[in-house]
Formats: sequence, structure tokens, C-alpha cells
Amino acid sequence: MPWDALANSVVGAEPYLLVAGLAVLWPVAEILQTFEGDVIRALKTVWAALFIAVNVGFAVLIYALVSHVWMAQADPWRAALVTGLGWQALLRSRVHLLQPLTAEAGEAVSLSLADLYGRFQQFCQRQIDQALAMERIRLLEKAIELPEEVLERQLRLMAHASLLVPPDQVESYIKKLGGYDPEHRALLLASYLLRKGGYSFFKKRLREITSEARKAGAP
Repeated sequence: MPWDALANSVVGAEPYLLVAGLAVLWPVAEILQTFEGDVIRALKTVWAALFIAVNVGFAVLIYALVSHVWMAQADPWRAALVTGLGWQALLRSRVHLLQPLTAEAGEAVSLSLADLYGRFQQFCQRQIDQALAMERIRLLEKAIELPEEVLERQLRLMAHASLLVPPDQVESYIKKLGGYDPEHRALLLASYLLRKGGYSFFKKRLREITSEARKAGAP
């Protein structure tokens, strides 16, 4: 391929790259919001990649249609910027496939892109959650083997170290667990630590506590 043609093809692809880059922000933000306690592992799952790819593909398709049909002679960078920032508005819309001439003829036949996207979003979220659940279960199994006082102490330390978890809220939560049996109480304490502290924090603290216990028990 001649260098001029190659350069032109690269330049022509740059607006598409801008759309794709902006489109990535939406699904990543949704994953961050939903799985804020386990973001890194969530983003590494196949289902997160599928969710991001579908969003990017949809945005690029919209840009291709817009640039070809409506704004073929306009500034491609402006079209790419508008599409990359506003394509999600289309997903919140309802497309009327058949509009009756009169109200007596019945309701309009429509396709809700928001409903379709919402179902796809929920499906991907469930799959991501299931992919993360197994390792989280293993951590909880290790945690409930610890004495309750150890879990309570870790919970209080986290509350006082955190800028987002009020200590009074933690104390109130611990008091509410007084009527539960020991195993259920330990599970609730451990799951609270996992939710509030996040996967990485919880895993690291369990490793450190186990290591300290082994050293303390060593002759």
C-alpha cells in the first residue's frame, strides 16, 4: 500500500478512535460504580470485556451512520466528539416502529432501546458478579474460622482508619448482631468487612492476620 494511502487511512480512522475512547468511559464507569469494592478483578472478566466491546461497537456504528448520512461534509472531529459524548442518549430512547393514524386504532408499536440495553447491562453484571463470587466465598470461609473478637477488632480498625465509614455506624451494626448465632454473626462481620473494605483490602488483612497468628503460635 502506498504511504500516502496508508497515511490517509490512519487519519480517517482517528475520529473513530476518538468515539471508541469516549464510549469506553460509559461502561467502565458503570462497572466502577457497581463493583467498586472489586474493580480490578471485575474489569479483567470476559463479561466486562463483552460489555465494553458492545458499548464501543454501538457508538462506532452510530458515528458511522451519522458521518455518512447526515454530516458527511461536516467536521468529522466535531461529529466524533458529539457522538462519543451523546450516543448514550439514543439508548434511553424509544423507537416507534408503527404509529396508528388515530387513537382508536390502538397503541403505537415501539422498540425500547433502553429496555434492551438495561437487560443486557443486568445480564453482564450478573455474569461478572458470578465470576467474582467464587474467590470471595473462599475468603469468607477463611474469615469465619477466625474468632469473633478478631473480626470485630478489624471492623473497628477499618472504621476508624476510613474516611467514608463512620465508626458510630460500625458500632451500631455490631450491636445489631448480638442476637445471631456465632457462625452467622462471624459471617455477617466478615461480609461487612469485605463489602466496605473491598476485595484487595480484605484479602491482604486475612493474609496478615493468619501470618501473625502463625508467628504467635510458633515455639
